[in-house]
Amino acid sequence: MRHRAFPLIGGGILFLCVDLIIIGALSVAEMAHDQSLLVETEASLPTISLDLSGTWRIEEEDKSYEAILDVQGNGAYTWQGGTIVTTKVENRLWEGTWSQPENDREGGFEVLLSKDFSRAEGAWWYTRVKNFRNIPPGITGGSYVLIRLPPIHTDKRRAHEED
Repeated sequence: MRHRAFPLIGGGILFLCVDLIIIGALSVAEMAHDQSLLVETEASLPTISLDLSGTWRIEEEDKSYEAILDVQGNGAYTWQGGTIVTTKVENRLWEGTWSQPENDREGGFEVLLSKDFSRAEGAWWYTRVKNFRNIPPGITGGSYVLIRLPPIHTDKRRAHEED
């Protein structure tokens, strides 16, 4: 039987018995007295590395453009000479910053990836527009949809061109 424990705000631990679907909360003192419990903490769980590489179509309310990202989700996009820097990917939540030197703007984004990691939906916002700095997140911005485009296979294209 596998157990997982999650710290609770204000003390204590949320304790899950994965195999039996039993959920309960135990205090730290109760956990310390029962040494027979094998607890797998978050620190001991394997880290899953998510590959965000490829070409993504980014759709906003009034425009769409493409971004080419590396494995970590960093790269360039075609609108206003923009760049994306991924700051966090946890579970399916993807967060980062963006900058556009051609129109002198910067901001952040937060999107939720689909279960198959082919699509993400969320919001973007400004943190700086020209000389206006420290704009609070969520005050200005809009919605985002990112769609991972299938890779182009150059071998198939060449074979088709030779026909």
